[in-house]
Amino acid sequence: MHITCPNCSTKFSLPDEMFKDGAQARCTVCDEVFPLIQPAEHNVEVESQEEISFSESPEMEETIAPEGNMDALIGEEGTFGLGEPKKKKKSGKGCLVFFLILLLLGGACAGAWYFAPELVNRFLPMKEKAQSGPVTVANDVSRISLKNISQYYITNEKIGQIFVIEGDAENRFGVPKELIKVEATLYDANNVAIVAKQQLAGSSVSLFQLQVLAKEELADALNNKVEILTNNTNVMPTKSVHFMVVFYDPPKGVAEFGVKVVEAKNPPVQ
Repeated sequence: MHITCPNCSTKFSLPDEMFKDGAQARCTVCDEVFPLIQPAEHNVEVESQEEISFSESPEMEETIAPEGNMDALIGEEGTFGLGEPKKKKKSGKGCLVFFLILLLLGGACAGAWYFAPELVNRFLPMKEKAQSGPVTVANDVSRISLKNISQYYITNEKIGQIFVIEGDAENRFGVPKELIKVEATLYDANNVAIVAKQQLAGSSVSLFQLQVLAKEELADALNNKVEILTNNTNVMPTKSVHFMVVFYDPPKGVAEFGVKVVEAKNPPVQ
């Protein structure tokens, strides 16, 4: 038979043998305690299974009392709890699939970062590296100043007459520079370039060496890598590095000369 809670109007289906005199039920929806068999003046529906199947309101949810020993459901006060409405169990499959997708994506990103970092960097926003000083172009020579320039002829006992140009290259940038290179040019009376030669600063020879060393020996001394790396690397602002350019057997008709800086690199970023 069916019973309706007088407080919240929830309907329940109970076995007929539970409808005994003095038996009470507790509604699991609103906790209302009421007698199963009520006097006629109380408006509590007690309908047969056949009748309720046709008159039941579609909004009302039918609840079936739990199966088993019905007498064991009766408490000290002769009441028992009616079965709770059945609820759909939430499935955990959706969360599991979502977690697996995230795990696969994370593994793919980590693998791409490890095996092809240059590919990943193409899709990431570029970050500007912090620098401690002004930014300069790698081969900017605009603020390398030449000073104390002198030129002279000297007679070498093995080569003959040679032409020497020497001076200092001063770093006026706000950052260190290195491997400063100069170019010396000899001009005729019509200001036409006759010959030009480039030389890394940082090495030089003495007047005595200019007089006695052979051509190959002078060339080796002026291109001494140890001396150049010692004097022409990490040239700090306002500091200078010496240079010397030697023309062996200079052409006749030299009227003028010129010197300019053609290269000044930035030290590697630490």
